[in-house]
Amino acid sequence: MPADLKAKAYDSMTALVAGVVGVFSPGRAISYREARDFLRTYVAGELTGPNQNWRPTNRSADSEIKRGHRYVMARARDQAQNNAYIAGGLEKICNNVVRRGIPPQARIRLPNGKQDQKLNKKIERDLWSRWVRYADITGHNSFYAIQRLVLRHLWVDGEVLIHRVWDWSLKGIVPLRLEIIECDHLDGMVDGQLDNGNIARRGIEFSAETGKPVAYHLYEKHPGDYQNLGALGSSRRIPAEDITHIFDKRRASQTRGISWLAAILIEAYDLSDYKTYERIGAKLAAAFGIFIKSSAPSYGGGAGIGIPGNSQMARPGGTEPDPKLPDFIEAGRIQRLPRDTEIQVASHNRPGTQFEPFIRDSVRGQSTGTGMSYEAYSNDYSSASYSSARSASLEERLSYRGQQGFLNEKLNDKVWAWFIEAAFVAGLLPELRDYAVNKLPAHEAVSWQDPGWHWVDPLKDSKAADTGIANVTTTRTRVAAANGEEWDELLEEALTEEEKLAKLYELRRQNASAAKGEVA
Repeated sequence: MPADLKAKAYDSMTALVAGVVGVFSPGRAISYREARDFLRTYVAGELTGPNQNWRPTNRSADSEIKRGHRYVMARARDQAQNNAYIAGGLEKICNNVVRRGIPPQARIRLPNGKQDQKLNKKIERDLWSRWVRYADITGHNSFYAIQRLVLRHLWVDGEVLIHRVWDWSLKGIVPLRLEIIECDHLDGMVDGQLDNGNIARRGIEFSAETGKPVAYHLYEKHPGDYQNLGALGSSRRIPAEDITHIFDKRRASQTRGISWLAAILIEAYDLSDYKTYERIGAKLAAAFGIFIKSSAPSYGGGAGIGIPGNSQMARPGGTEPDPKLPDFIEAGRIQRLPRDTEIQVASHNRPGTQFEPFIRDSVRGQSTGTGMSYEAYSNDYSSASYSSARSASLEERLSYRGQQGFLNEKLNDKVWAWFIEAAFVAGLLPELRDYAVNKLPAHEAVSWQDPGWHWVDPLKDSKAADTGIANVTTTRTRVAAANGEEWDELLEEALTEEEKLAKLYELRRQNASAAKGEVA
């Protein structure tokens, strides 16, 4: 019986019995109804019907992740390297979220509440702009390249660790360096109750009282490196204040990350596998162009395949052999066929008419799992109209905005606090007189200039922006930020241009006056 009919029958029977009982004892009728209602359940929780074998268990987030983390990460890395859709999708995500980098805008204020423009410019243009070049302890990446790398690790591995290292070798450069550590370095054997009273979970040591990370236990070398040969040695304990563990916490019981590609990995792999077999099938089918069909039981085909030692087959009752069939047919050739044979041309229908719709449906599901539009993920704009492409693009940008906010909170804000602290310790920020007493105001005084996007329809969008500014529903600062620009910088550039143009006009006027004087 369908679930809706069962529910109606259940309700009808409950109402009937409760009505009869209520005639004699209203109190018992109420208790009966409450007991019956308690037995009701969600349809999704029914253990009968076609889905009765679907009985997943309830585990903590860490239990779920520990069980599948190893293979999920390995498969995600494989697909990120070998699957064109995922590899291209990750590249587009990084280009949209980070692009050339997400720079800071210092927001330190004076005692009167106004921004300290002089100090903020010093931090941004003198200290930060020089430091970003040397942010990576290996010297390979700038900080903006690190932002892209972290985002890729989140999508593929689900987590990554940033280790703060002090480096005083470069004079005048803030002595902060960042070591990017893959999650493989976490010592999973450090797990359970520790001697110091803290609790460890797969390499991360937590306070038993607050649940906050206290330390991270990390191997010096990558466990999967070819030079280790299985000899990992003991891990080192690094205090939590020197580590930023970046992952997306999607459940309260979660302390480790899982690949953001987890939901689409099987779909992506199966599609890639299917396309591979379709290509093999098409190659095999194309290898056979013509078949020779014979009603003679003893016919063995061309070059005497059916008669060992003979390359030709004699006609019955005669000495003239049947013609030898070639392996290939040249254009314009006239070929005699053996007796009782006919030509049958192979017909190829691989990959078939349903191949493209199937591919499109699979790729559409993958694009949903990445937060990208189907058109952007697949590079297929053949069936997109302007309105649908615009709507998809705007929705897609919301996903990018969310990832930008996540990077700002989990990576950029943490690195900014380290940066300010290192600059103060190095004596590069003597202006922060109260920093030793209270660090938080300087650590919190930052916003991040996220990359924006060009207007889809510049004429309409610019008019909409003008209307919003006129109606005070937006500001020039916000409009500029939406396009990935800083309005203060744009204003400075505009003022500089106007000053140069004014000088140019004045010079032209003087030259024109001088020319008139010479003529006179």
